[in-house]
Amino acid sequence: MAGVGGTATIGVNTNANCAWTVASGSSFVTVTSAASVTGPGTVSFTVADNLGLARSATLTIAGQTVTVNQAAGDPAFGNWAGTITKGAGCAASLPSSVQWTGLLRRNAGGFHEFVISIPSLAVVNQTVNVTISEDTLQFPVILDALYTFRGTLATDRRSLTGTFSGGTCSGTWAGTRQ
Repeated sequence: MAGVGGTATIGVNTNANCAWTVASGSSFVTVTSAASVTGPGTVSFTVADNLGLARSATLTIAGQTVTVNQAAGDPAFGNWAGTITKGAGCAASLPSSVQWTGLLRRNAGGFHEFVISIPSLAVVNQTVNVTISEDTLQFPVILDALYTFRGTLATDRRSLTGTFSGGTCSGTWAGTRQ
């Protein structure tokens, strides 16, 4: 299965009076068809988006074990943390440096979004659309004004550095995948 997840089906051939069950051995694989069936049938399941390394799960279908292997997801997706450093033209009320945390993910529609928190600036779980193009990303955040954050991902996509600007204020930011 691809790192972005998806759906799949498995056919089960058995006698008409044979009862069987299906169960998932992992939280990232969800059985979407009936859990108990009599006779031939189909097992349908979904695999969640993988935010980390390659992984495997098992389904138990009619007493048989089926292994589901999923490729690694994009290493950029997942939990992040870093620092924002104020630069030129920023209001004195903004701290010179603040910590931020965030979650970079795909939403149910398949679009990229970033859930960012900057506690010292009263930004808590602000969800914004993020544009990712190869090794760059960009998203807007409302602080005391609307700021545009631009970043460049490292080759391994597990760290980034960039700049931000809004109004007359600009500065730098950096982060690492947790």
